[in-house]
Amino acid sequence: MKTSLFRAAMGSLLCGGFLHFSFAQEFVQDLGNSTIVAEQSTETILDGLRKDEELQAEKLDRKISTTIAETIKNEPDIAIRSMGPAAARPVIKGLSGSHVTLTEDGSFCGDMSATSPDHAVASEVLTAHKLNIVRGPRILNESFATAGGVIRVNHNDIPFEIETVRAFSSSDLRTRDSLSSNSQTRDSSNSQFHGYVTGYTESGQPGFATVVGANANIHGLSLKGELSARNMSDMRTPDGDLKNTDIENKSFAVGAAYNFERFKLGASFRNFNSTYGIPGGFIGGHPNGVDIDLFKRDLTLRGLYLPAQKSSDTLNVTFRLNQYHHTEYETKEYVGAEFAVNQENFRIEKFIAQSGPFFGIHFGGEFDMRSIEMGGYVFTPPTNSYSASLFSVASLNGWRDGLEITLSARLGGAFFRPQKSVVADKGAIEDRNFALWAIAAEFSQRVTPGKFLTLNVFRTTRAPTIEELYNQGPHLAAYTYERGNHKLDAESGYGAELEFRDYGEIVNWRAAVHSTWFLNHLAPRATGDTNWSQILPIYQVSGDDALLMGGSASVELPAEQGFYAQAGASYVCGFYQNENWSDMPQIPPFKFHGEIAYLWAHVRAGINTEFALAQNRVDRYEERTPGYVTFGASLEFHWSLALTHYSIILRSENLFDADMRNHLSRLKSVMPEKGRNLSLLAKAEF
Repeated sequence: MKTSLFRAAMGSLLCGGFLHFSFAQEFVQDLGNSTIVAEQSTETILDGLRKDEELQAEKLDRKISTTIAETIKNEPDIAIRSMGPAAARPVIKGLSGSHVTLTEDGSFCGDMSATSPDHAVASEVLTAHKLNIVRGPRILNESFATAGGVIRVNHNDIPFEIETVRAFSSSDLRTRDSLSSNSQTRDSSNSQFHGYVTGYTESGQPGFATVVGANANIHGLSLKGELSARNMSDMRTPDGDLKNTDIENKSFAVGAAYNFERFKLGASFRNFNSTYGIPGGFIGGHPNGVDIDLFKRDLTLRGLYLPAQKSSDTLNVTFRLNQYHHTEYETKEYVGAEFAVNQENFRIEKFIAQSGPFFGIHFGGEFDMRSIEMGGYVFTPPTNSYSASLFSVASLNGWRDGLEITLSARLGGAFFRPQKSVVADKGAIEDRNFALWAIAAEFSQRVTPGKFLTLNVFRTTRAPTIEELYNQGPHLAAYTYERGNHKLDAESGYGAELEFRDYGEIVNWRAAVHSTWFLNHLAPRATGDTNWSQILPIYQVSGDDALLMGGSASVELPAEQGFYAQAGASYVCGFYQNENWSDMPQIPPFKFHGEIAYLWAHVRAGINTEFALAQNRVDRYEERTPGYVTFGASLEFHWSLALTHYSIILRSENLFDADMRNHLSRLKSVMPEKGRNLSLLAKAEF
């Protein structure tokens, strides 16, 4: 007899008793046309399903664009906060800034993109081998903000394994073990050399981007080298070119790893330089725009220990040293703002494949030291900050067949030590300490073969940032006069997400709804006042009780040959309680994206559409945004010849040059987004 949805949901809430863990073979029978290959018992069924949502190999190449945010913009619950094409950052479920954590190869990204809309993400998307949006309790491995999320960027800078990345089919889902056993589930060759060359160009922002890299193994020593460059001119819109939006990026990375019998030791160094423009020449903007130069340097040391008795259980120790420097030029000679950040991070993690009723156990600790100094026309005091935390994630089987439970927790603190400064408000220079804790529990019930109901409940928290506490002055590149509040308390809230997934013989679909009640939501809000000395609108950071809720859905007709179709939609809304349920600011509107494609042996051709509704639910002093509809098409060629895999991807977006306004863009009232855009990506792997 089939289990009812009501009984499945009730069963998911109970945690009494345990069953022996044995999902892998049963899961293969359940999914039909979607298959999981589980070498060892390390992940829940739901984690295995989520692997299909990762962007890698041909799936990533198909969506590559100017930035990470633009590359993942059509994933569920994702939007873009921007201030021009370079300064774009992902938004998850309507939350941005430090609610969304970006990591590179498992460690912090180390830039200042979370602090202001004019700050770019200091990472070249073309060098990413995989992009992953972390969902559910595993967010607590890297962040306290369970209501937001984590976006992992994988560069593979420390080459523990020589691998040749190949595309998985849309119906091929694979659970994977920890770092020690990745080579078992990837399509790796026995060769001791792997190289890749990628080039990208487009018409919407004319220019090019390229990356060249290679991995090699010499007597147990693995080496990696990589160079990348991007040079793109001003963005073209239906209303003309948006001046001072050019981008020039350069990066290089080197890495090495040595394998002992039970130890793996590795190190990497990545250098990223970027010069980009923020447009101006309109009311509230700088007359000539602002030019920004930044560089970021990351040194990473990593050690991995594999016990002789059980190689799937690992101990991972990582140390990262980061230097970041950011200068905003109002003219070629005049510095408007300058930021220098030094950050050190130490992280130790233990992974256990299985212990009693628990499996996929991941726990560890993290310690972080960060110093920031600001110059130019900035009135924030130099500040040292420290944070420490312990985290744990573990899964187990419930009291009935088909129920899996994942529990996670993160406990720690953040400590801010501002220094005396002649430019800062003396009354705001106050040490602040915050105790932080976040928990999450996910109950996943197999309702019938191929159908899964999941409930995720969580407590989220977040310490205020240095800028939210101590800012007192203009930020010319962001067109704002910013006021922090050194008396702010930590943000906290409680939430839940309910999701249903159905993997059928013909159609796969999922639908989810989520809600978070914030007890002290921190966000900069327009006050309606103006600082007339700089003619800048004043934004004040405040903590207010708020309700954020929304949902997303997607459907897919998977195919390795023949017709393929996919569509997805998402919506979110937010309200402040203490102002008669007024609308929260910077909330993206309803958005839909759909695609139909036909797949031959080596060719893929498709058409797609994207539309967003008008956003009329806005905060005080926030501008409404009209809706839009765009259409696009793509044509791909993939083939192998002489041990080399080639890809050519032609893509068109906004074919009819529609006037498209991004509600989360600071420039929406000035110019529309990118107009008709034709792009070409060519790639060779050998």
